[in-house]
Amino acid sequence: MLRTTKPQPTPIIQYVVAKDDLEEVINGIVEVKLESFFEAKKQEAKSDELLTPKEVTEIQGVNLTTLWRWHNEGYLTKVYIGDKPRYRQSDIDRILKKGGEK
Repeated sequence: MLRTTKPQPTPIIQYVVAKDDLEEVINGIVEVKLESFFEAKKQEAKSDELLTPKEVTEIQGVNLTTLWRWHNEGYLTKVYIGDKPRYRQSDIDRILKKGGEK
């Protein structure tokens, strides 16, 4: 015969905390989370910086023919500002990290 046991109720624990202490803890947590959030946003904005073809060739050590080839092979998408082509830094970093693989 299979016996089933009733689950034991979870005990309720209550703490008494002064309002000022609770505010201090919450403010500390919020401050840490906000700092982390803004740092991540700063890094994200930096990685999505738009670069001219010349900037990409100078910074990343590739030539214009490589950029043209990456675009034609579908590795890289140009972003146009007016009629001027730009490349996302994050796309260039992704390509270089993968060694040119799609």
